[in-house]
Amino acid sequence: MMFQPGEPIPQTMAGYGELAVRRLCQASGLAELETQAVDGYRIMTESWGQRRIEDGPPWSILTPDSTPIEYSVLLQDEPVAVRVAIEALADPPTPDGYWANAQRLTARLAETYGLYTEHLHRIEHLFAPRPGLRQPMVALHVMGWSRTGAPEGKIYLCVPRSEPGYCGPIYDEALTLLGFPGQWQRIADALHPDDVVPFFSLDLSDAPSARTKVYVQHRGRLTAQRLERFDRLAANPHAGAGPALARIANRAEQRSAWAPGATARTKLQWRSNSRRYWSADTYVALVHGQSQPIDTVLHQFALPTRCRNDAESDRMVHEVLDAFAVSDRSRAAYTRCVDSLVGPDPAKQMYNLTYVSARHDDSGTPRIAVYFNPRMFHSRFGLTNGDLAQTWRFQGMSVPRTEW
Repeated sequence: MMFQPGEPIPQTMAGYGELAVRRLCQASGLAELETQAVDGYRIMTESWGQRRIEDGPPWSILTPDSTPIEYSVLLQDEPVAVRVAIEALADPPTPDGYWANAQRLTARLAETYGLYTEHLHRIEHLFAPRPGLRQPMVALHVMGWSRTGAPEGKIYLCVPRSEPGYCGPIYDEALTLLGFPGQWQRIADALHPDDVVPFFSLDLSDAPSARTKVYVQHRGRLTAQRLERFDRLAANPHAGAGPALARIANRAEQRSAWAPGATARTKLQWRSNSRRYWSADTYVALVHGQSQPIDTVLHQFALPTRCRNDAESDRMVHEVLDAFAVSDRSRAAYTRCVDSLVGPDPAKQMYNLTYVSARHDDSGTPRIAVYFNPRMFHSRFGLTNGDLAQTWRFQGMSVPRTEW
């Protein structure tokens, strides 16, 4: 995150992240949401907020530098929502400790916002950490604040192994318990041999529109055909953006070039990050009360694996905005967010812009989400979520002496 000369830099993780929340609300044109977003953010960061940044990053794979926060702004005909994603942490970092704090956070958010948790309690035993299974993340919470309704909550649950042959029975049982029998096989039939399925998501709501989502990550070469297979699953008649988005993503990767003067360390970090940070995801969303439960398919793209600096990432986002004919008002809001969170020279920055996703809603209105990392640890500690020693410690493994 960019700081102005002479601007005091917050010393705690909570303070640093709160400044970014405030900036995002102001820059996106959603200043009226700032107070409630900050209040929610403070609840979400209770498990680690007072930790000092100088103490180093705790374990997290939410962002490349282990910042356990990610922000996003949702753009339609105008900016409509800001969202905060938080990973609950524990000290010492262990899957069991993170899971316990994630459960506490679910309870806190449910009590504060009246979130619905019955569906979560029905299936959470399937995703709880188990001895001998080494999952890099256990849960992630998202809260969103919009002009159009009450705050919305979601939870993302992680499986310890994401190969379909292993996690397929887990997803099949979870979907069946939630009232979607037989739907896992429809998703499995659309998978490419290189696809993995690491996340399961629930809207913490009992509204008819509440969604259950299965996240597919696409390893290997991305093609229009791979995404089109998922587009065909959706009941939404406006689905079908996969091929266009694949072309945009592949063009961005082909033209990606190093910024002048990029250091060897920067190039090494990018190569390391691109190997472990999947470049394209698809979620398949299911809802109750209709003959075709798979309602929506959405594709999203990790910008740091295709674009080697934030200027290139910004260009790719603009190509998505062009393809979806996003309004001038939303474009201006996005540009202000980049100026506020990235700074005046994005060609010399990387990892501030993290994801972009796009789809049309049932009426054909574009819905674009752009994701930002405040880079709490990047300037001082670099990319840390690929630190094998830290990974092994989190998973309860002994660190080989060569890593000491």
